[in-house]
Amino acid sequence: MTTLIKYIIAIFIGITVGFIGGFQGIAGGFYITALALATGIVHNHRSAAGTTLLSILFPISAGAVYEYYQTGDIDIPVAIIIAVFYTIFATYGARFNAKFSEQSVLYSLSILLGVTSIYFGYSAYTYHKKIKK
Repeated sequence: MTTLIKYIIAIFIGITVGFIGGFQGIAGGFYITALALATGIVHNHRSAAGTTLLSILFPISAGAVYEYYQTGDIDIPVAIIIAVFYTIFATYGARFNAKFSEQSVLYSLSILLGVTSIYFGYSAYTYHKKIKK
């Protein structure tokens, strides 16, 4: 893969995940990681994880945050608490990652994303009951 193609794919990933992240209210890290691996612009999960974390480190959806802030949909103290502890423990998570095989990390990611998908699917399925109350 040429460098130009790699950068064009990176632009596509940024556009796609930026839109989805703003729409869904997520930083989009797992999308970036999955797309970076699936398109072959990185060679393993550890490289995808490092690339993803750097790509979301500075912007972390600043525009989307502003839109949610304008509508009063951000609990600022909770967000700050999460950010502080996220920062501290992400460092430990990255160190922990280096101690496991690529396969083990990928399995753990697939299990966690599967459980998360079930949760959101169930929430969507039961949503109509919540609005009737």
